[in-house]
Amino acid sequence: MFAKVYDLLMSDVAYDELLTLIKPYIKPTDLILDAGCGSGYFLKELLLENYYALGVDHDDDMLSIAHQRLTEAHLPVRLYTHDLRKPLAAQVDIVVSFFDVMNYFKGVQKVFENIYQALYNDGKFIFDVYKYEVLDLYDGYVEIENDPISYEWKILRKDEKLIHKVMVEDNEHQVTQYVRKLDTYINLLKALKFKDIKVIDGPDIRKHYIIATK
Repeated sequence: MFAKVYDLLMSDVAYDELLTLIKPYIKPTDLILDAGCGSGYFLKELLLENYYALGVDHDDDMLSIAHQRLTEAHLPVRLYTHDLRKPLAAQVDIVVSFFDVMNYFKGVQKVFENIYQALYNDGKFIFDVYKYEVLDLYDGYVEIENDPISYEWKILRKDEKLIHKVMVEDNEHQVTQYVRKLDTYINLLKALKFKDIKVIDGPDIRKHYIIATK
């Protein structure tokens, strides 16, 4: 059920702007892994631009929606169930991980290690994370909407966690995200020997967009 809710709430994101942001860092011949591809919106954007891309996610319901989305668009379907806390079986040129995937992990060191090992030399890891000030910004946040579905979204801060409670049709879905200072991510990347680490602004002003090279 939550996968369908998530998919609807993500329907109006400007995915083309995100692709424009990262195009300077990827080549047409690159093999791209969308790590935490969710319901496949950004993966679809990559494939429409003729990039060779595949997606992994730990949620089979999300992958089912992604499969339908790609199939209906007559695009190649390369989707796999995978927990990023475990080693990846393939090697790729680029790993992208957007829409705060890294904020869902209580600790990201093992995830970063697995991504580093999955990259070819000079491959790039491109991802976003919430800025630290989002913790204060969203503490006590309430959103009530009727479009594209009727829902009530409440967010509470607890230390460095954001606890989301989404009520849809009398069903409550709870999701926890972990928000860390930017230096935490940078230091972990450096410890793994990532190089040329860049932090840039992007279409979502709440987030840091980070590019690191193996």
